[in-house]
Amino acid sequence: MKTKNMLKNIGVKNDKGIFYNIVLLMAFVGVGTIARTLLVGWNLQPFPNFEMIMVITFLAAIFLRSTMAILVPLLSMIFSDLLLGNSIFVGNQMNRIVLFTYSGFAMIALVNIFNRNKFGKGLGELKVRNIGMAAGLGIGFVLIYDIWTNIGWWYLIYPHTANSLAAVFTAGIPFMIYHMLSGVFTFTAIALPIVAYVSMGHKIEMPLKIRNVHKIPVAILVLCLVALSFTGTAMQMPEKSEVWLENSDETSVKVVIMGDGWKVQDNVIAYDGDTVFSILEEITQRNDILLGYTYYEQFDSVLIDYISNDLNGKDNMYWQYYVNGNIPIVGCDKYGDISNGDCIEWRFEVVLY
Repeated sequence: MKTKNMLKNIGVKNDKGIFYNIVLLMAFVGVGTIARTLLVGWNLQPFPNFEMIMVITFLAAIFLRSTMAILVPLLSMIFSDLLLGNSIFVGNQMNRIVLFTYSGFAMIALVNIFNRNKFGKGLGELKVRNIGMAAGLGIGFVLIYDIWTNIGWWYLIYPHTANSLAAVFTAGIPFMIYHMLSGVFTFTAIALPIVAYVSMGHKIEMPLKIRNVHKIPVAILVLCLVALSFTGTAMQMPEKSEVWLENSDETSVKVVIMGDGWKVQDNVIAYDGDTVFSILEEITQRNDILLGYTYYEQFDSVLIDYISNDLNGKDNMYWQYYVNGNIPIVGCDKYGDISNGDCIEWRFEVVLY
């Protein structure tokens, strides 16, 4: 009887209809947007990776129609990204991770929508057991999200090898731990008290049952976002005319190495202080390509001797680098004026004297 009454309070008949859900939707999106903007933009996070979008996504799935609940994390992320000045779906590979972050929160929303009654009952009372469940939900959702976004980092930026995938996950362990702490705190201190408060007789109108016909478009939307994350568009290097994040110290660079009968193409994130030479070193190390060079004091510069098996002087062919199709007049270790969208090419070509 107690459980029945609790479910009745959590899922009373929705008499106010669409207007009520729209108001609740706006409230959730507003809280999510403001919270992320303050925590990230104003640097108010008590520790790294502390965020509120996850718990807002959970509560929206409990209290809103499914077709509206899925919009809460997406709109909260979009609006907060705009307020923070982040470029959305354009810019360097670091910015293109939004495809994975958005779809990650959408997947969390989908899991909650399909399990809303179970989760609602589990957090219906302030008991020690329910505190453990709330903490477990926070940890579980963070693990799903972080595993997905780590795959995104690997797919967008790193070589598609098992070693690089393991390196990405290893490097992300400290951030994952902080994120799990965030999940434990927000779900026990926010989600549990709110759901328990409603279940104890404080009625908030919401649909008790979700029809399968309402779940289908939500599932389709999530699947589309997941597929979009792996599209060629997400992997395509941006043009210099795209909108860039002005305050970012990250630079997306496309590197092409064209040897005698072979070619390697890769993308890299360069930082302040990087040069064409340091980028070449990173690319060759990443792709297990031999690189030989000599520093000439009279030129105060580094000259490339060989890349792979292509040695300077072979059939009057030498290594020459280009930036956006132009030959710079300085050595590769002196060229550091690299900007977003640049294309660096190394060509093993005939030099006629």
